[in-house]
Amino acid sequence: MILIGITGNAGSGKTTASRVFEKHGFYVINADSVVHRLLESDEVREFIRKNFGPRYVDDRKALSRLLFENPHLMDIYENFIRKKVIQALEEEIRKAPSDRIVIDAALIHEYGLEYMFDKLITIVADRQKLIERLVNRGYTREHAERILERQMPQEEKARRSDIVIENNTTIEDFQRKVEEIVRRISS
Repeated sequence: MILIGITGNAGSGKTTASRVFEKHGFYVINADSVVHRLLESDEVREFIRKNFGPRYVDDRKALSRLLFENPHLMDIYENFIRKKVIQALEEEIRKAPSDRIVIDAALIHEYGLEYMFDKLITIVADRQKLIERLVNRGYTREHAERILERQMPQEEKARRSDIVIENNTTIEDFQRKVEEIVRRISS
């Protein structure tokens, strides 16, 4: 089995990179999708209701705003959800229909998961590009800034990774760079 981690801060291009790997036969596990499934579980819904209020149970955007505007609440949430996310990722790996797996996750370093991977790839981009991409996804500039502030600086992620890919130009250029990495890893 080969397990590749693709990380980077919000808006860096992790999902685009993962799609290139998927096109080449890798099974992709998206950590955001895993978290979204966890948010539907009774246990997590009850935790959110009890700790943050009932209005946040079914409104992920409102929950995100609340957590990023209140770091102490984010700490409570992270302390609760971290172990569940790790367990869910490990289960996804066990169930994977392929022995070539990519995990697309922003918080690999923050969760201390570097040990899991045969290769760890970090996608980096200029901060302004990251903010622009997040705003294009519907976040306010202020919320985008908060998201990035909460994440480990991308320079640190890059330093702690095996491969770094810059994503500041066109999507086609970025996909070509990822294609080259896939070829190197697959050979």
